[in-house]
Formats: sequence, structure tokens, C-alpha cells
Amino acid sequence: MLGQQSRGNLRLLTRIPPTPFFSLQKLLCSQPTTLVLSASKYIFLVLLFINFRSLPFAWHIRVFFPVLRLRFQYYLLQLSILLKPREVRTKILADWYENLCPIGANPFEFVTVQHGWTSVDDADYNGHLSNSSYAKAFDAARLKLVLKAFPAFARSGGWMALGSTHYHFIREIPFLSSYEIRLSIGAWDHKWMFVIARYVSFQKNRHNSNYKIHVNGSGQHLGTNNDSARPSKTPAASDGFPQILLSTPAEDLTTPATPGNVTEVDSSFHAEKAMEALAAAQSKMPESDGAILHCVAISCICFKHGRITVPPSVILPCEGFSKPPSTTSAAPFSSTNPPPHWKKAKALRVAPSGSMPAFAKFLKGGWRDVPEGERWWEDAIDGPIEEQRKANLEVFDSVRKGMEGARSIG
Repeated sequence: MLGQQSRGNLRLLTRIPPTPFFSLQKLLCSQPTTLVLSASKYIFLVLLFINFRSLPFAWHIRVFFPVLRLRFQYYLLQLSILLKPREVRTKILADWYENLCPIGANPFEFVTVQHGWTSVDDADYNGHLSNSSYAKAFDAARLKLVLKAFPAFARSGGWMALGSTHYHFIREIPFLSSYEIRLSIGAWDHKWMFVIARYVSFQKNRHNSNYKIHVNGSGQHLGTNNDSARPSKTPAASDGFPQILLSTPAEDLTTPATPGNVTEVDSSFHAEKAMEALAAAQSKMPESDGAILHCVAISCICFKHGRITVPPSVILPCEGFSKPPSTTSAAPFSSTNPPPHWKKAKALRVAPSGSMPAFAKFLKGGWRDVPEGERWWEDAIDGPIEEQRKANLEVFDSVRKGMEGARSIG
């Protein structure tokens, strides 16, 4: 009888639900692990989001985005003329390509603008744009300059090689601040072209409609809404042609001798002195739209077709760059009023007289076969353009030669 009661009690106990103590113990054992995993997942997603600009291929997308956008525009144009005759389609596409060139632009007034901002992954521990991020942003700005200033050269298979870049930091760019990189051409010789990059930003009360850069279709700087109230960025010389301020009042800023004729210390000293003087002169030039200058960078680039170096003086006129009209009363050169040499440049790559392979052959060395008196590209950028090129080159070349001499310091 007692055994049956015990068995009955045991059955009754098995039907009783677990006490809250056992549920609480199970909950306390499993909840920390679940909370940690859940928090880690959200922290990872937040870190991934705020550093999205440093994800794999993010830099490539940012740099090559202008190329993708231009290609997309080309495909849209092809679709819009799909039903037209073949001859008409060919002409429309050729005209579209040629209108990408800066026809009639002054090379010293041509400006391209690249926008950026100081994200988390671009900032340093001080909360400013890090020094390495200046170079990273410069990569995208240089490619944009190629597409805007040298589209025909890029189509022919050419590319731009970077020789060196020198930075002069003036003031920091704060965290989460937006900025602009304004690229312009400073000078060139038989091989190298010097490109000036000015990193600027706006105060909140200045970034409005009262300060706006006006640029024509060729990228040529036309002034701002407030030019009458502020000094011009390119002060006019006595002959009325705008001159870029490149040198300081110091008289001893000269091109240093070649590394073989000076000591290693002299080379480094001249390079540093020339760069500081050049950047200081650039920093004293007020931005015509009231922007704040943060950094000046000087890049030394050359144009390559395979292993062949193409002189900048040949490429610039082929892209449509030109000296201004001989008379001040004449209308400025543009795509609707092209310079005199534009027909010859266009004939090199547009049917029926030319093609892209023929243009590439010309750039690779065919220009040397043209007789001296028939070299139209020399006439296109002579006169005031050549005078300013020589004056600017004296300062820029001192930086390049000094840094080349400093390479021997070990």
C-alpha cells in the first residue's frame, strides 16, 4: 500500500510545472551570451556604415565615378539616336566627343573642382583631415582634370603619369567639414606639366549665392558675383593679360643648379625654400569667392602613350586650348566660336580626314614629321600664353630640380 502511494506521489510531482527558480537560472545563463552577440552585431554594422568609404573597392568607385557617369551619358546618347541613319549617328557621336574638349579655353584660367568632406575614416586623432587623406582626395581630382581638360588624349589611349606632389599645409580642415579641391595648370616644359591644387572650404555664412564661381562650358574661370568687392585671383598685367601670382617679393628665388654642381644640403635647402615661397605666394592669393584656403599642392605630371612621352605643348592645342583673341573687342573663343587652329586639331581624329588611330600616331611622334613652318600647335599657344608659361616655369622648375637633388641624400 505504501509503495503505491509513493508511486502516485512521484507521478503528481512530475505534473507540477517547473518553479520560477529554474527558469530564472536558465535565463541568466543564456541572456548574457545573447546580449553580447546582438550588441556585437549592431556595433559591427555601425562601424561598417561610418567607414563605408574605406570598404574594398570604395576608393576605386569614388575615383572612377566620373568615368562611369560619362560612359552612362554616352550609352544614353546611343539609345536616343538608335533609329537614325548610320551616317547621322556617326556625326552626332563625333560631335559629342569633340564638344567634351575645352575649346578656346586659356590653359592658365582653366579650373576643375572636386568636392569632398572629412569623414570618420579620413580624419586623424586630432579630428582633422589627415595628411594622407589629402593625397587620397587628390587622386580623384586628377582623374577629373584628365576628363575635363584632356578627353581626346584619354580616348586615344594616353595616360598621365605622376612624377611627384608637394604639399604645403596652411590650416586644418575640421571633422565632418566639406571642402573643394580646385585644380589649375601652372606651367609646363618639354616633358612635365605642373598642376596646382588649392584645398578650400567655406564658412557657413559665406557659402551662399553672393559668392559663386562662374565657369563657362569649357571650364574657363569667368569671375564671381562679388568680384567687384574683392581682389582678383589673377591680377592683370600692364598689357591686360591676367598673370598668376607665383613669386614672392624676395629677389633671391632662383632656379638652383643641377645636383652635380651643388651639395646635398644645398639641393634640399633650395627645394624647401622654393616650395615654401611658391606655396606662400599661392596662399596670399585671396579666393575670389571668399573661400578659406587650407592647403596648396603642386603636382608634376607627364603625358604617356605607352612608353612614349608626349610634350604638353602638343597636347594642349589638340584639346582646344588657345591664346585669347588678338583684339580685346573680339568675342572670346568657345565651342561656338572656336580658335583658328581647331579645324586642324579636329581633322586629326574625325572622319573623313582623320581617326583615333591616326591621332594616336601623331601624338606618339608623328608631330615631329611636320615642317617647322607648319606646326599650327605652336602658334595656338604662343604670345601671352608662352610668356606666362616661361615666367611660371622658373618658379615651378626650381621645386622639381631641388627635390630631384634631394634624392641623393641618404
